[in-house]
Amino acid sequence: MNRIEPLAVPLPSVSLWARWVTPVLVIARLTIKEATRRWAFVGGLLLGAGMMALLAYVFANVKRHGEFLPAEVQGSLVVHFGLVITRFFSAVMATALACGAIATELERGTLTLVVTKPIRRWQIVVGKWLGFAIVLTLNQLVWLAVIEWGAWNRLGAWHWGVWKAGLIGLLYPLLFVSLNLLLSVHLPWIFVALISLVFMGIGWSETAMRNIGTLANLPRLLTLSQIAGYLMPTGRLARWMVVQSEVLDLVPRLSGPPGVEMPQPTVGDLLYVLAYILVGLLLACWLFGRREVAG
Repeated sequence: MNRIEPLAVPLPSVSLWARWVTPVLVIARLTIKEATRRWAFVGGLLLGAGMMALLAYVFANVKRHGEFLPAEVQGSLVVHFGLVITRFFSAVMATALACGAIATELERGTLTLVVTKPIRRWQIVVGKWLGFAIVLTLNQLVWLAVIEWGAWNRLGAWHWGVWKAGLIGLLYPLLFVSLNLLLSVHLPWIFVALISLVFMGIGWSETAMRNIGTLANLPRLLTLSQIAGYLMPTGRLARWMVVQSEVLDLVPRLSGPPGVEMPQPTVGDLLYVLAYILVGLLLACWLFGRREVAG
């Protein structure tokens, strides 16, 4: 009787997954494990949540002309300023976690062994980006839950604007993760952190320069505001978050000083932010692939 040999069925999907995706997931898992052990993550998480809880308590006890603010105004203020704190702390935490992700870890020898293994450089960068993204997303969800609690405590109802604005705000730390990974390919962590803080200031100054330029009729300041919006598009996300938070009807002054209208957010703003994140990540992969690493 002739022996029937088993058919050798190729499994290209499995080998493709193991070759391209598995290394990224391994790096992401190691990044998450390391990031959650650092004081910057634990301290930032607790500090941010504590400040938002304190914010809810303060607005609940603020009086105007001897009377407490209406509950609707209290809840709107908690939501608005809670989201402002979220943006600030998420950017700082992203910088603290990712500023030394490449160059500094190579100097310490953390990545040296990984680089010499059969793993592509871009997989290391993408894996770290993914790990930081997961950590910072979970962190922000905790903060959003605290803001929702503060709003519900004042309004007595679920405020969906917290989550609609918060989901857009998840892009905020990703901007700084891409920027820090790009800079950390060659620069020490201290320079990366300083440059990231400068870019943070540029992004925050966009609104101030636009308001002053509009009120004082200074075209050059308006041009600088536009340039700042392209260099660090955090203002584009901030405008989206203000609109989606659904607090402008109750506290209209949050949109800006009298006489200055807040630009309406557009889909193009979100597309530019996504392109900014993607280009930063791709440049980081390209530069890291060209860097010489001593074995």
